[in-house]
Amino acid sequence: MKIVAIKLPRFLSNIIRKIKRVKK
Repeated sequence: MKIVAIKLPRFLSNIIRKIKRVKK
């Protein structure tokens, strides 16, 4: 569970970065 909790925020931040790149 701890590993997932650490990897999930990274995964979400990665997606947000990609979306921001596409918008710009």
